[in-house]
Amino acid sequence: MDSSTALVAAASGLEPYMSGTKNSKLKDSIVAQISSTIYYQSHVMAKLTSNKAFQNKFTKVIFEQIDKDFGAYIDAKAGMQPKTFHHVYEWKKTGQKDARLFKLNKLSQDGLSFKIGYEFKLSKSLVPTNKGKHRHVFANKASMMEAGVPVIIRPRSAERLVFDVGGYTVFMPKGASVTVTKPGGTRVKDSFKVAHKQFFTGNLVSMSIKNSGFQRLFNNSITKAMKLPMDIKRVKYSFSPNTVRSQADFALNSAFGGA
Repeated sequence: MDSSTALVAAASGLEPYMSGTKNSKLKDSIVAQISSTIYYQSHVMAKLTSNKAFQNKFTKVIFEQIDKDFGAYIDAKAGMQPKTFHHVYEWKKTGQKDARLFKLNKLSQDGLSFKIGYEFKLSKSLVPTNKGKHRHVFANKASMMEAGVPVIIRPRSAERLVFDVGGYTVFMPKGASVTVTKPGGTRVKDSFKVAHKQFFTGNLVSMSIKNSGFQRLFNNSITKAMKLPMDIKRVKYSFSPNTVRSQADFALNSAFGGA
């Protein structure tokens, strides 16, 4: 039995003390009011984590902070190790936020728990070159270099390949192709995967969640939801458990923007 279920079960024991008449079970309205107050607040807290509006706001705030911090983390590493992370940025823009070729995705959600994955975006910039008029876009730059997939370069509109090697211009035979076994260099393969694992298995992700300020942002809303309805504040000898539960649901939805 989880904590929310246990809380509801415990609160249900208060129901007999929430209703009655002056001449029967309850002789003092204070008993009914105290029981109703505890019953109401117990249901608010028990249903808090299962409330869809609360769940959505919780995951949104946490994910946005993680996304921000992870991006800054990779940018910083790229700035210090450009030969290791240049493949996940547009050409000649290594470490620049607006040139990232990666993004985090929220994959699934179960209550307040959610999974985060990543994907590589397609490059849109032209491959830098000093030779020839024909230039192209290496769209899968990030994913292929990260995976270390060999790249075969063939002439398309020209009859032969021409490129520079160590300051010398090399002319390939007509129709010949070139295979690049380690596109991006020797340091790029799986480098992003390793950095991603380091961020999400260490203290960095915990710090990110803490820095989201979730508790501070939602304290006012939780306080609002816990505020007793006027009906429970009135001096009465009888309170309906169904009505109190409905009031708790309404308060949660109002506090967190639900329907």
